[in-house]
Amino acid sequence: MTPAQLNEATKLFGRFEMSKGKALEKCFEHQTHHRGQTTVYLRLAGATPPQEKLF
Repeated sequence: MTPAQLNEATKLFGRFEMSKGKALEKCFEHQTHHRGQTTVYLRLAGATPPQEKLF
């Protein structure tokens, strides 16, 4: 996406008005949240979580 496209308005889930860039940011935040939850559950079960592949 171009910077101009990231600034375009969109409605996420038909309810939340925001820019496309903000929607992308929220998706990343949601993914990160669930990664954190899964890491805790794996460690509580005695397993080692796999390494993250950031880049």
